[in-house]
Amino acid sequence: MTHRAGAGAGEPVPGGWLGRPFGVAVRARRLELGLTQARLAGQAGMSQGALSRLEHGRGVPTLPLLERLAAALSSNLLISLSPHGAIHVVFKAPPR
Repeated sequence: MTHRAGAGAGEPVPGGWLGRPFGVAVRARRLELGLTQARLAGQAGMSQGALSRLEHGRGVPTLPLLERLAAALSSNLLISLSPHGAIHVVFKAPPR
């Protein structure tokens, strides 16, 4: 997933510059694995409501939460930032 900072139509991304692309990536991986929000939230040690807010770009997770989400999603979390404002967030299954 590639996203630029900002929500489009001139509106800022709620929760900061990482919120929306991160939320989109979490939701995509969760659905790919067939997990409900409640199940993923439980595995990551957070509430379903907090996960919903993250998936909708209304928050920026802490580093410990990033680690717990990556583990719960059985994935490596890759975040890259370009000097032009592009943000790439990918949850990728580790090599077997």
